Amino acid sequence: MWQKTILLVEDNEELRRLYKETFHRNNFAVFEAGDGQTAIDTALIHRPDLILLDLMLPKQGGLGALKVFRSLPESKHTPIIILTALPNPEYKDQAEGLVQGYYLKTEITPKELVAKVRELLG
Repeated sequence: MWQKTILLVEDNEELRRLYKETFHRNNFAVFEAGDGQTAIDTALIHRPDLILLDLMLPKQGGLGALKVFRSLPESKHTPIIILTALPNPEYKDQAEGLVQGYYLKTEITPKELVAKVRELLG
C-alpha cells in the first residue's frame, strides 16, 4: 500500500512540528515548507497528494502560492486545505472554489484535520 503524501506549508516551526508528528502517526509522509516559494518548489518536485497551506507566509504569501498551485498542471487538481489564524472574510472569498477546505487553526483539532484529509484522499 502506498503512503499518501502531504505538503505542510507553515512558517511557525512549533505548529509545523505538531502537524507533522500527527500526520506521521497516522501513516502519512510529510514534506515541509516554511514559506510560499519553497512550497511551490517542493510541490513541483514531490507532487504531494494534498497540500495544507497557511495564508500568512514569507516569500510569496499563501494566497499567491494558492494561485500558482492552481495555474500549474502538476498541482492544478491537488486538494488544498487552508489553515489560517486570521478570520478574514476577504481571504476566504479569494480562496473560494480553489480549495477543498478553509479552517481557522483554533477551530479544528489535529485529529479532525487528519479525518478531513483522509476523507478528501479516500
